[in-house]
Amino acid sequence: MASSAVITTPLKQAIPVQFTQTMVMGLAVLVGLIAWWRWRENAATAPPDLPWVARREGVWILRDWRTRMWCWWNYEEALRRAYNEFARHSKPCVLATLDSEVVLLPPSSTSWLVSQPDTILSVSEARKRILQTKYTFPRPEVVDRPVHCDILDSELTSKTSTVTQEVCDELNAAVDRIWGPDPEDEDEEQERVGKGGWKTVVLLDSMTSIVARVSNRVFVGLPLCRDETYLKNATGFAENVTFSAAILSLIPAGIRALVAPLATYSNRKHARQFTRILTSEILRRQSQASYGGNNATSEGKREDSKDDLLQWLLTRTQTSSHSTPDETDPEVLCARLLHTNFASIPTTSFIATNALLDILASPRQERVQEILRREAVDTVDQGRDGDGPETMWQRTSLSEMRCLDSAVRESSRRAGILGVGLTRVVTAPGGVTTPEGWHIPKGCMVGTHSWGIHHDADLYPDAAKYKTFRFVETADATRNIGHAKREDADENDQDNERQNDKTNPDGLPPRLSLPTTSPSDLEFGHGPHACPGGFFAAEELKLLLAYVLSKYEIQMVMEGGVGGNWNGRGVRPECYWVGPVRCPPAGAKVRVRRRKE
Repeated sequence: MASSAVITTPLKQAIPVQFTQTMVMGLAVLVGLIAWWRWRENAATAPPDLPWVARREGVWILRDWRTRMWCWWNYEEALRRAYNEFARHSKPCVLATLDSEVVLLPPSSTSWLVSQPDTILSVSEARKRILQTKYTFPRPEVVDRPVHCDILDSELTSKTSTVTQEVCDELNAAVDRIWGPDPEDEDEEQERVGKGGWKTVVLLDSMTSIVARVSNRVFVGLPLCRDETYLKNATGFAENVTFSAAILSLIPAGIRALVAPLATYSNRKHARQFTRILTSEILRRQSQASYGGNNATSEGKREDSKDDLLQWLLTRTQTSSHSTPDETDPEVLCARLLHTNFASIPTTSFIATNALLDILASPRQERVQEILRREAVDTVDQGRDGDGPETMWQRTSLSEMRCLDSAVRESSRRAGILGVGLTRVVTAPGGVTTPEGWHIPKGCMVGTHSWGIHHDADLYPDAAKYKTFRFVETADATRNIGHAKREDADENDQDNERQNDKTNPDGLPPRLSLPTTSPSDLEFGHGPHACPGGFFAAEELKLLLAYVLSKYEIQMVMEGGVGGNWNGRGVRPECYWVGPVRCPPAGAKVRVRRRKE
């Protein structure tokens, strides 16, 4: 018995150790096989004749894998090398990371790139691949046919005055609720700092909450835009899509469907709860859809009719020219609203966070906050509507905020969200050949150097520096600095710029407006597939920043204490890259205090 115990005890101790070692080795082998499988897939679509960024010649042991790993972890440096070593010499190159590779075309090819039809270079195929829409969205077909984006853009264009008033009204309610009009309000969950009514808020979190409320005021209207559960799931879904898509992009296509249920669990959870809440509102509106009902007016319009994106989509389903059974399905309508929230909330909140950080970090002697606040106050006095919300700007007032427009545009240039822009997938059966003679096979992804162009000192002197009023020094300076024509620009480039000059809708000088696009301004895309909601996003951003700057005192919170404007040294917490996406500092805090009226 004793000898048995002596033998058995070591065995009992050894078995867990051996089991753990076996599991670790098995996991390592599995990861290695997946990595090898994914590498083989990537190698099959990489153009064989184009140079790779940062690939060391003469090194053969795991050369491509090491190049991908380096570019993934040093993404900004890889973008810098790609632009300086290839784009400046009008040469294409391949930027390869762990999840994909993209052929970066030089700026001279931008007009050709955006002019190609989807049968040759497809935007929708690029969207499917980047976002893994087959798995990350509840109804992928709504992303393939984003009619809601077209409807949103057309309706917003025709109803700018009404939309501006709605946005202003929700800003009054949302900012006061989240930042607080009363420091002693017990319902506020913000951390109280010191005395004098100051509160500390995490800037990105608060901007996301505000943007979600304001955007959904236009998307679904009151009272749903203030429903905390609805907003939580809308923002949660928007945040989870990018993360789950990044995970799935690392997985070989052959087993992606097996991994997707786990990787997209949070997406589906938020989508189900979002759909449950919104479906009841859709059914309520559909039940009142008949204009001949008891709630109709003599003009044939219901007294309680809504004027938001959801209602515009419902109206579309009622017209014979667009009516399809699928589009009346509440799940399809919910999926369209989910996609709209995904497209608007993260982007707008990122830009707002970066812009406010840049404004706060500007040196004191430049008096940036004072200038922007005075501009906002002056324009609200000009545009005040006695029947509107407490603080109101008119559509025409926004065109007078030229300094604020420049501040946001400059921040978007310097702290852009994407390093690669205008992404397309080659869909032509035999591939495509660029005007310079470079052949790109079918299935390859192509794009252009957004980060490199926006940091080109030839286009933007002192490109690494945030210059608040870069675009309002003079109209001529704006033309020469912000939109300098490259020597290699072709006639299509100039035609696109002239078209932008003619169609700028906000009353600002040509190419001064924030969402106006050109070959050297790619934050909102460029060409026929430019961001459809760009002008609404720009209006929302300007109204949000004008409101907080005019109504609140704002200071950055430094490590170890509090200091306004970071002691005037022009230092701000830096952005960071998550794969190909540049994110604002998630933990950056500001302390805010309501100004005395």
